[in-house]
Amino acid sequence: MNFKPKCVQNMYKNIGLIFSLILFLNCTSADPETERIFTEEYPRLYDFVYERNGDKILDFVGHSDSLFKVQAWRALIQSPVEDLDRLIQNVMLANTKESWASLWFKEINEKHVDYFNSLWNDSPHLQDGLLVLFTEVGDRNTFELLLNVNEEGDPDFDYKLAHATGSRSRTIELTSEEEIRLIDKALDSKDGQVSQAYLYGYYRARKQFSPEAEQHLLNRWLDYYPESDEGNQSLVRIMGKNHLNRVLQHFPIESYERMNVQLAVEIAQAISANEPTDYAQVILNALLDHRNPNVQIASLQAIQRHPETAETLFGDIMNKIALIDYRDPRARMMGFNTITNATEYLDEMLEVAGDEPSLQSLKYDILEKNSTPEDFLELIKADFKKEERLLRFYAIQKLAGWWPEVDTDFKEVNKESVRDMVMEVVTSGDRSMTAASTPLLMDSILFPDDDYQTFQDLLTNFSLPEDVEVYQSISRVLYDRFEDQSRMLIDSLSAIGNQALNQTLLSQGWDIDSDGFYSQEFRTPDWKRVSKLTRNPYVVIETTKGEIILQLDIEKAPVTIAGIDSLMKEGAYQGTPFHRVISNFVIQGGDVETKDGFGGPGYVVPTEASSSMYNRGVVGIASAGTDTEGSQFFIMHQWKPHLNGRYTVIGKVVEGMEVVDRIVQGDLIERMYWY
Repeated sequence: MNFKPKCVQNMYKNIGLIFSLILFLNCTSADPETERIFTEEYPRLYDFVYERNGDKILDFVGHSDSLFKVQAWRALIQSPVEDLDRLIQNVMLANTKESWASLWFKEINEKHVDYFNSLWNDSPHLQDGLLVLFTEVGDRNTFELLLNVNEEGDPDFDYKLAHATGSRSRTIELTSEEEIRLIDKALDSKDGQVSQAYLYGYYRARKQFSPEAEQHLLNRWLDYYPESDEGNQSLVRIMGKNHLNRVLQHFPIESYERMNVQLAVEIAQAISANEPTDYAQVILNALLDHRNPNVQIASLQAIQRHPETAETLFGDIMNKIALIDYRDPRARMMGFNTITNATEYLDEMLEVAGDEPSLQSLKYDILEKNSTPEDFLELIKADFKKEERLLRFYAIQKLAGWWPEVDTDFKEVNKESVRDMVMEVVTSGDRSMTAASTPLLMDSILFPDDDYQTFQDLLTNFSLPEDVEVYQSISRVLYDRFEDQSRMLIDSLSAIGNQALNQTLLSQGWDIDSDGFYSQEFRTPDWKRVSKLTRNPYVVIETTKGEIILQLDIEKAPVTIAGIDSLMKEGAYQGTPFHRVISNFVIQGGDVETKDGFGGPGYVVPTEASSSMYNRGVVGIASAGTDTEGSQFFIMHQWKPHLNGRYTVIGKVVEGMEVVDRIVQGDLIERMYWY
């Protein structure tokens, strides 16, 4: 065997036999047969993936090579199939996780569901696969069936059973007795992830238990000591609405400062969603001492929702966060934004904000509350004149959010200057700023009812598929304001066959012909290069907060990762921000074009779905709809199964989750490269 010296050297840096073994295997040369599969067989499969021809893809599931066969099943997850009965027969024959996942988004009817339910007892060998299916497909009978299944002591089976049961509980009404049984199943487990999975329906849908079940849950929680925090996190949200103080008192006061980040954020969000109590103020004050900036930010957001709490905690907000130089700038800006009167601190706030693009939105929020409308508009105009494109973007974005709320007289006085700004944006061909301007384009004072031609001309500055967000935004304006006039234009756009746009048009209410959704043009990779990538499964992301190391899965998402590989070689990710950070959900970055979240790499790749679970640390690809993926990626803070099969999974974090937890909006990717 031939070994890569760098790979072998890095092997010794990692702790643990299993991880070292994985690295060892990935340092070896690729198998010739594997290379042949990637260079000869994968391209044949992807010809039909690009067409979303599920019936042709189904022909490949009997392939002799296991690697190729499983990829064909994955390709079926997001591909429509006309002969559903044939698909089901093949699924049962294969009986793999990926084959059952191929049924997730198909048009399953009641007869199919009844049949699947009957298989549970009739065909025990199919039960593992049926649990995969039941996370997305099923009815009340499915739930009742699952509720009566006993755990086996097998962690994998018990987790899948809990996930399927919890998922089915989301869409049906349970009796009090069923709720109590569900609670008992959740809290009988010491595995926090199993508890979380059983409670998923109530956590995700924010359902409320009956009074009897709620009291039972409170009683059971007293003696619930899970091995991890996921179960407690779910209970905080579920019980926080009606029993906030009981929830907060469940945890020792001294634990809040050092609490698990996800649990701490969940507690702050529970306080935010409810009327504050005196004890809630005590807890928020304790959370301000947490070292993680996202916990601080979530706590400040909770305080901000309740002005009386902001008054009470004014000194702590200023002396623990806003005026402390070593605190994260975003947390400091959130501190200034939380106090009820920041007038005397505007100089300090402006110094913190500077010309850092990611802090401009918070700067505007603060200035809006401490300025007259006239002065505030002048501030926006001044920023809009700056050369830095991102500063102009955030200025127009704020204007679009603020303008609809100002009074009519003010609009009439300032309409010409504001319209000039909007027209400068839309004629520039900047997709991000144009999409952000949608609320301004909706305004009949800026754009009267006889202004339809302006919108038709506007679209000549853009093209599909790269500017699909602009078309999605403008079609919304046209539907609300110019439906009859724009009928022919919409028909001509839908005839292009862009899937993401046509799905949006249908959701907006347009009556369009849905044929031809799959005429998308995709980036085709160098399959020879793809086969070589299997030897380099680790990627380092150097950020302003530290290193994150990813292990990529080339076999599951070869086309997506091939595009990322090309961008890394170009250095395209260098200096791109994490433009979207949602606590307890994701951090998202990789906009290599505009750096504001609306940009892409100049190409599109298909959704490469799989049955992989969106657990904490999983890395997925952002999209504007099926088959619109590009360069943007996200990393999960925690388990979010509603993403499963809908977004491409490219890998997972193997080192640096503590860095992921510290990332805030605006933190940069300094470098991204193969390990």
